[in-house]
Amino acid sequence: MSSPHPAQPDSKLSLRRGLLSVLTLVALTGLMFYIFKDHLSEISAALHSLTIGQTALLLLLGLTYPLMEGIINQRVLSSRVPDYPFLRGLDLSFLGAFGNVVTFGAGTMPMQGYDISLNGLDVGPGIGLMTLEYVFHKGAVLLYAAVLLLFYGRWLLDADSAGLMRYLLPACLVVAVIILALVLVCTSRTIQKLAYRLLGLLPRTDKWQARRQSWTAQLDGLCTESRRLLQNRFLCLQVFALQVCKLALMYTIPWFSIRFMGLAPLTFGQVQTLAALMMLLSNALPNVGGMGSIETAFYLIFTGFLGESAAMSALVVYRAATYYLPFVVSCVGFFFIQRRWTRARPKKSG
Repeated sequence: MSSPHPAQPDSKLSLRRGLLSVLTLVALTGLMFYIFKDHLSEISAALHSLTIGQTALLLLLGLTYPLMEGIINQRVLSSRVPDYPFLRGLDLSFLGAFGNVVTFGAGTMPMQGYDISLNGLDVGPGIGLMTLEYVFHKGAVLLYAAVLLLFYGRWLLDADSAGLMRYLLPACLVVAVIILALVLVCTSRTIQKLAYRLLGLLPRTDKWQARRQSWTAQLDGLCTESRRLLQNRFLCLQVFALQVCKLALMYTIPWFSIRFMGLAPLTFGQVQTLAALMMLLSNALPNVGGMGSIETAFYLIFTGFLGESAAMSALVVYRAATYYLPFVVSCVGFFFIQRRWTRARPKKSG
């Protein structure tokens, strides 16, 4: 028998939280342009060189990320709920983008778990599958960067005019180890048993025991769903391939930006490598509402190959396409998702 239907997340998000999120987003955006203030004229000139068609292409490429995530969500969840609709998978993608900004990531899983429950899957398994999808994403980030480094590692070190790569590559290695540990937690029973033992060592206070129970329940769901999903090797390969395709499409945005604005004579593979390292490095940096880590990593990685003003110009385009536009679209999507939740509530309570 299914577990009791979970309570709907507060459909009217706290005005204070929403306002704080918007103010934080505005402040961080303002801070970014303040840092860029000495190069605003060069950035403005580069941006004005883009045609309407080029701008539209870059923005459309930014929307391929939530679209691909919607496809991945549908494929993963259909392993437990046959004929899970693609539009519901796309809704989960919008909830991820919306929750990452408006709730600083804290409300993303509860909202996604509730939405999954409306389509016939309990919250525990649903969140377990979403966590596994996140692990597939991290694994794809790691493997794709590793493969590109095999082909372009020598060029990377030789062409790095600022010499930053000799310091950034070890940092990327540390991130790779962390990602690998996360993958092992989901795939290795030995590591899972070790995780249970470590949770048992937490302090015996009420606060820590409550956390232990919550983390243990999440680990239970994750272990159960990982064993179930990993048995379907074709689906795992399919999901991993979709994750790599999602990343490859996103990494084309800096290449098109650099090419359209005439910033540097870098090849497609070279920019893909820089973007892959940027994504890998960003995993080790803190962020607020999805901002901070990407900007810092992009600047550190690309400046040595483009120069400051060109790197900043490409960064503005990249973040407009991959962050601001998806968030705006997710706000519209969340409005319709809330209406669907409201319509579904009486049916579930009857």
